[in-house]
Amino acid sequence: PAAFEYKYDGFRMMINKEKNGRVRLFTRRLENVTEQFPEVIDYVKKNIVGESFIVDSEAVGYDPKKKKYKPFQDISMRIKRKYDIERVSKELPVEVNVFDVLYYNGENLIDKPFEKRRETLKKIVREEKWKIKLSEILITGEDSEAQKFYEAALEEGEEGLMIKSLNSPYK
Repeated sequence: PAAFEYKYDGFRMMINKEKNGRVRLFTRRLENVTEQFPEVIDYVKKNIVGESFIVDSEAVGYDPKKKKYKPFQDISMRIKRKYDIERVSKELPVEVNVFDVLYYNGENLIDKPFEKRRETLKKIVREEKWKIKLSEILITGEDSEAQKFYEAALEEGEEGLMIKSLNSPYK
């Protein structure tokens, strides 16, 4: 068996919460994008339990009227945005899909097996559709189930699947 997880058409967002309650957001290249995504700060404060943590996620844009996911290109302008942030966050909102946890309340989880890290996420993330949720995942050893899950991901407009070993550390 392995974990088959949606590969979202969005951008990587590392979410860091410090003991003092401060939440900061970073891209894959560790650019600080906290100011550009004020709604994500609210999602995190309301929906992730913990004094301090680092979670890994994918922010995916969606059309707020049609409730359909949008391609990365449509929301990429938000990453470098400096003006009209509130207005743009309403026009081009993002849903945060949390897929891993590296650190939680003083404990480094990087070397823990993926399966254990996922269990931690299930305990600390309160899902709220179109705001923040756990990534879509299927644990199976059956080719036909994985194929159906792959097709569902494509149908929802995602890029495909990531396949992860249940015992692997964070990489």
